Amino acid sequence: MTENEELTREIGLLADRAESDPETGVDIKALAVGLWASFNEFSIEEIEDALRDAWRTRGLAFNDNAGN
Repeated sequence: MTENEELTREIGLLADRAESDPETGVDIKALAVGLWASFNEFSIEEIEDALRDAWRTRGLAFNDNAGN
């Protein structure tokens, strides 16, 4: 499995957990930093983009601190 596939899988697992409580938003920046610790070949911004895409696709709430 490639690093990209592993990151995509991990994001999917996080999104699955978020779907169990869709009313609770998540902090995309915090999730990205946490994932970056294991997937540091990607930039935090790349991970944030992937997280945003996954959350938007599933219609989940999130706090987007981009640019802050």
